[in-house]
Amino acid sequence: MMVVHTEEVSAAGARVRRRARGVPDPRERSWWLQADHPLPLGLRRPEDGPLRLIAATECTVLAGFREPTAIAANLDRLDVHGLADVVTVLRRPDQAEALLYALGLLFATGRAAQISLARRVTVAAARSADEPVLARVVELARHHGDDPGVLLSIFLHEVRIAPGDVLQIGSGMVYGLVSGRALHVTRRRGSTIAVGLSLEPVATGAVLQRLGAKVGPARLVPGVGSGSLLNYPAVDGITLAQVASGHAQVHLGPKAVAVALGCDGWVEEGPRRRSILAGGPAVGLPPGLVRVGSRGRLAIFADAEDLSDRRSPAAAEAASALDDVE
Repeated sequence: MMVVHTEEVSAAGARVRRRARGVPDPRERSWWLQADHPLPLGLRRPEDGPLRLIAATECTVLAGFREPTAIAANLDRLDVHGLADVVTVLRRPDQAEALLYALGLLFATGRAAQISLARRVTVAAARSADEPVLARVVELARHHGDDPGVLLSIFLHEVRIAPGDVLQIGSGMVYGLVSGRALHVTRRRGSTIAVGLSLEPVATGAVLQRLGAKVGPARLVPGVGSGSLLNYPAVDGITLAQVASGHAQVHLGPKAVAVALGCDGWVEEGPRRRSILAGGPAVGLPPGLVRVGSRGRLAIFADAEDLSDRRSPAAAEAASALDDVE
């Protein structure tokens, strides 16, 4: 008993110390990010599972690899010394192999060489700003000059999402929030590996070992339902629902929480109504049949078994259609 108690106290103390230092708790299931300027690119580790971004405002996200031949065409147009071998590798027939070898060539060099290449790429991109992908390089360099992440951005799809949209970030996917404010929901926050647009050096070995070299952008997850309530398929043990511009009755288990996206929300607890502040932390919801609502959007998530009795046949069909989403 004493050993267990000591471990629990130590774990609690560690969480307090992390919060005091501004270090995220890897066990968190939700957190906010706001990009007043492009945020660092990160690799979602496979061991941490997929996550979903729920847009509170219009957002721009870099997520998922473009076709290697399209990347090669952009790099070839730059005509920058040091990219010839990368362009050649990107034209290999095996797309996953092409991406892994190309990124290995870029990040296996020292930090000084990466900075020098990023500078040359930025200068060359400014001469080809009629191409949207290269214009984006110039814009990113205004905030993250000399960072190798500006070159990595050429490899990534740009996805724009509207308030309430749900974007799935798969395990092993590189992504970054360029603009907007979004709620992140997952089984556990874990630890993202920095791969650019930050002051951290890229851990090449860790990145190449965990990278999911799949071509295609991050996917929008459709919600199904009627009235104000939209249900989303469970992903990695977490079920998600949204109440949009109205109210709904939902049956909840003991671990459900709600987050208000754009406007304050509310939950009825017997005779009284409790507020859920917009943009605030997750608020625990009482178990059982609960009435919730918002003039904007309210996200509700829980362990899958807690909300399983709320899923309609249409939601189950949506889940089946999304079995290949990672």
